[in-house]
Amino acid sequence: MISDFEYLYMIRQNSEDALDIVMGKFKRLLWKRAYELYTQQKPIGINIEDLFQEGFLGFYDAIDTFKEIKDVGFAYYVNLCVISTMRTALRKCRSQSYKLLDSKWSLDLFVTEDKSVYLADMIETQDLTSDPVVVAHYHDARRIERKVLESIPEKERIIYTMREEGFGYREIADRFNISPKNVDNIIQKVRRRLVAMRDVSHM
Repeated sequence: MISDFEYLYMIRQNSEDALDIVMGKFKRLLWKRAYELYTQQKPIGINIEDLFQEGFLGFYDAIDTFKEIKDVGFAYYVNLCVISTMRTALRKCRSQSYKLLDSKWSLDLFVTEDKSVYLADMIETQDLTSDPVVVAHYHDARRIERKVLESIPEKERIIYTMREEGFGYREIADRFNISPKNVDNIIQKVRRRLVAMRDVSHM
């Protein structure tokens, strides 16, 4: 029976047959990871098929970069590369969904004086840049966000910014060696300050 390492060698010798065989072996894994990440994050602007295609990019990257290292199998390495590319795609998708006027903006602030509508509510309902009132509130929201972020500790600022850019709670927690619950506590703390600052500015 031919091993993954032998198939990998043949692929690197431009064997299309070997590539088809290995792709067939990992196709189910790609669909599984795409479904898992999609159902976990429920992203807007990207579907399971899109994630599957992103997973293929990770698969090809694994083929190009894998090196035989003790205790690291090819299947394990493929899985890591696939998940990484899918998460990157989700992060970019979320980041793009949260942009206005080519700038990152806070979704936690109000765009109406009676506090009935948040910026997040507006993403899919209209072209924000066509309404001067909404644009004015956007600039006000960004001013408040900058002021709050400048006033908090660097760690909290980085954590909040990473979350706004689409990083998952676990990814942030691993970077700072804290629990996902602590990450959520920090993010909620910053959001409360954003809302409080908004209230003060309109008193």
